[in-house]
Amino acid sequence: MHRKKSLTKYAIVSFLTFILISCGGANTEKSPNSEALAPKSDFSVAMVLPGLINDKSWSQAGYEGLKLVEKEFGAKIAYVENSQGAETEKYLRYFAQADCNLIIAHSGGYTRASKTVASEFPRIKFAVIEPYAGNNKNLGGIAFRYSEMGYLTGVIAALKTKNNRVAYIGGEKYTSTAEEAIAFEWGAKAINPKVKVLINWVGSWLDEDKAKTVALSQIASGADVLAIDADKAGNGAIKVVAQKPGVYGIGWVEDQYALAPGKILTSVIQRIPLLIFNGVTLVKQGRWEGKLYRFGMREKVHELAPFRGLLSPEQETKVNQIQADILSGKLDVSRVN
Repeated sequence: MHRKKSLTKYAIVSFLTFILISCGGANTEKSPNSEALAPKSDFSVAMVLPGLINDKSWSQAGYEGLKLVEKEFGAKIAYVENSQGAETEKYLRYFAQADCNLIIAHSGGYTRASKTVASEFPRIKFAVIEPYAGNNKNLGGIAFRYSEMGYLTGVIAALKTKNNRVAYIGGEKYTSTAEEAIAFEWGAKAINPKVKVLINWVGSWLDEDKAKTVALSQIASGADVLAIDADKAGNGAIKVVAQKPGVYGIGWVEDQYALAPGKILTSVIQRIPLLIFNGVTLVKQGRWEGKLYRFGMREKVHELAPFRGLLSPEQETKVNQIQADILSGKLDVSRVN
């Protein structure tokens, strides 16, 4: 979820000037293209992204969600990509000064900055794409029901393991990934109470070498099924899985089977654009109350990729039944939240 910086200071300043005009609230001597700034509606949404909009992962999915909002609501949109550290607070403040209706902070790492800026601009609505409880005013969280897929992947791992050891690899320990990890362990132990569950953090969403080291350590400890939610860093762990006989992986965010054919049992497909659209819809409808808004299988914002014959028919049936029980409410996995 973090990417190497690519914009010069001049480009950033010029781009932010454009942002301020496009949201409609700041004076500037710059004169961007008038056609590009032609208002489509009085509804404007801005987004701060931790990576690049073409990273084929978290940030690109966030940007696609912003474009979906533009298409469906005719909204004016603006964004800044690759925001790191203290500069995030500055960008959030820029958008607020520009009087955007909604400002989306597309990372769990942006929660503190969002809380600070939201308190300064009580009329502006803010959202963090993270299980943040909200301030019951203008800042809320938009999140997946992370426990659903965490639990299901734990079930799959426990069904597949031969060594009675399974593992979860997370990029960084945010509320969201912590929920996944806890639910993963619960799901695994629901299938086999004696299964050993390893949980480790890369400490990065980018460093493939660190993820490789984590994966090798887990495999050395006996884990033969690794659930990997670490963005680009996770590709390093998947490469390890691909090279180790008898070891399987579970991908995240998108279908990652092509990265290790025959070795990726399934992937958690997260429809991040739809998640964002559902959250923005609440704002558009006047229903935003600065709370935590969760979406999951029922809203079709996440699902499992095909198993492609890597589970036995009996194992697939078991997974499908548990998934149906979660959807119907017969099995409640939300307590991890």
